[in-house]
Amino acid sequence: MKALINRILQDGRCLDGGILKVDRFINHQMDPYLMKQVAVEFMDRFAEAHPTKILTVEASGIAPAVMLGYNMELPVVFAKKKKPSTMGGFYSTTIRSFTKQNEYTLIISKEYLTAEDRVLFIDDFLAYGNAGVGVLDLCRQAGAEVVGMGFIIEKEFQGGRKVLEEAGVKHIESLAIIESLNDNHIKIKGVKVRRVNVYEEANRCLLCQDAPCTKAAKHGDPARAIRAIRFDNHKPALRWIEKCTDADLERAEQACIHYNWPIRIKEMLRSINKDDVDYSNYPGLGITFCGIRCENPFFLASSAVCTNYDMVARAFDAGWAGVFYKTICMQEIREVSPRFDAMHSNATHGDFYGFRNMEQLSENPVEMDFDILRRLKQNYPSKIVVASIMGQVESEWVELAKMAEDAGCDAIELNFSCPQMKHKGMGSDVGQSPELVKEFTACVKRSVHIPVIAKMTPNITHITEPAMACVEAGADAVSAINTIKSVTMDSSFEVSDCRTMSGYSGRAVRPIALRHVLELAQMPAKTELSGIGGIETWRDALEFILLGCSNVQVCTAVMQYGYRIIDDLILGLQRYMAKRGVTKLQQLVGEELPNFVKPDNLDRDTIIYPKFDKELCVGCGRCQMSCSDGGHQAIVFDAETRTPRLVGSKCVGCHLCRVVCPTGAIGVTRRVPRKS
Repeated sequence: MKALINRILQDGRCLDGGILKVDRFINHQMDPYLMKQVAVEFMDRFAEAHPTKILTVEASGIAPAVMLGYNMELPVVFAKKKKPSTMGGFYSTTIRSFTKQNEYTLIISKEYLTAEDRVLFIDDFLAYGNAGVGVLDLCRQAGAEVVGMGFIIEKEFQGGRKVLEEAGVKHIESLAIIESLNDNHIKIKGVKVRRVNVYEEANRCLLCQDAPCTKAAKHGDPARAIRAIRFDNHKPALRWIEKCTDADLERAEQACIHYNWPIRIKEMLRSINKDDVDYSNYPGLGITFCGIRCENPFFLASSAVCTNYDMVARAFDAGWAGVFYKTICMQEIREVSPRFDAMHSNATHGDFYGFRNMEQLSENPVEMDFDILRRLKQNYPSKIVVASIMGQVESEWVELAKMAEDAGCDAIELNFSCPQMKHKGMGSDVGQSPELVKEFTACVKRSVHIPVIAKMTPNITHITEPAMACVEAGADAVSAINTIKSVTMDSSFEVSDCRTMSGYSGRAVRPIALRHVLELAQMPAKTELSGIGGIETWRDALEFILLGCSNVQVCTAVMQYGYRIIDDLILGLQRYMAKRGVTKLQQLVGEELPNFVKPDNLDRDTIIYPKFDKELCVGCGRCQMSCSDGGHQAIVFDAETRTPRLVGSKCVGCHLCRVVCPTGAIGVTRRVPRKS
């Protein structure tokens, strides 16, 4: 019964001693819809037995028995474990409970079990067969005939079926048969159980603050381990549970406050193989950007994540190397409400892939912001403090730049890119004009001695035109990208019934950001680059570094998950370098640039065919559907065996099938010459 099997695999839990815990849907909290499906299945299997009465024992067998009695229009009797004072004559028998490890008496009134009855016994579990043997004894005493026994779940390895068959039961039906419960894995007969996908399971985690799962574990830190997995560090995650026992992980799982069902913490963490990289010898992440030595390449981007002293101080304490402080301007800034919106998959919440914001610049008085920057640099001398500024006219740019230098800032970022400025002649309006950005960059460079970084807008066809103008004017580096002009239509995020275009960010924009960074890296006039746009994991950051960025900025991921993501940004990048034998981060900057060519230079004489992994394939047929309706009709799907087959003569090697496969069951073969 597929619905039951899926529920067991989803919500069932293994306990020591061969116990399968199903209290989320059968024997404590009950799922009525599942019980109805169970009853329908039993009715089909016992239709020809022609029972006259359904019999069960209290308490967990009552729900499926009542559902079955309703469907078959039969009375339901349950054997009691204690004799009521109102009961007259009765039959009784003594049985042993496997789960509770004790003996108890079953009692049925003689009024409700007679020699005329054809009894169908229904229960939740068949383990050692003790309850079934007891029911046989009660029916023997009454002279009733047992025409069959039905169990929702049978634990085959405990031998109960053989006991009942030897006792004379000829018709036994179990809707799910458990072959074993070894190593916390539920093995169901006839069902191919796949190992839990650790990233898929970790993505379900709510990433709680002050996580209940870790508080429940006596040893280790399961929450930190799960967070490491979530941010692309699954093998290093094991270091946080080295001292955890199975009992610790089970307690952690029980404490999980997930709104649906608990994260499978034990199964997930116990399925990870030992890390093959020695973390005792990780390289450092020090790198030089604009002549400034940075402890790592990770900076907070100029945004809502760095608007006051306390915020930035906490970020520095957490491990961020520097900050591009929220843009300072001379104009009064008044923000709207609400100012944020996000793009989720269907009706999911929290874990958005795209983020829209209508926030502008710092609302603080100018003097207050520069005092904050001064104190940050004084109290955190090893951290890098960059003032992001925006003027409306040349004199404002110069005045703000001088104030930044006087405050002790390490560098200045010129914001030529904010997409939702209320004031004209500011933000991305300026950033689209090579003449204006060149003029403002030049005047700032003449006014200060610290490095100047020009921040580019992506809301332009050719980002290199204003960028080249900035470089010609003396900019020490270019940062890109700011947010992309966008529109979302959720009415709950309107501002007094009105809408507007505003900036879009988050992991959805990363490929666009990388495209702009690539173009900047390929400019004739070389300059240092700071990469921004959709960075959430260390691997995202690495992509920007490989395209030429020696510095990366993060905003949306911090808004979503907090400053703590720096832990895994650093961990992942260090482990990657250690695995490759890279000792200095600078060695990776721009490493992938030589591999980028123009489309007309790509190899069109060879092909790579997709390869199907039968072990991973679940037979959903998505590959065939996509290939048929969106590709080249090169996949045939056998509906009977639920297996896809590639038609090589039609396959063009587009790999649409590999992109849509939900289980990762489609890989690649080696590249071969294309047939003419």
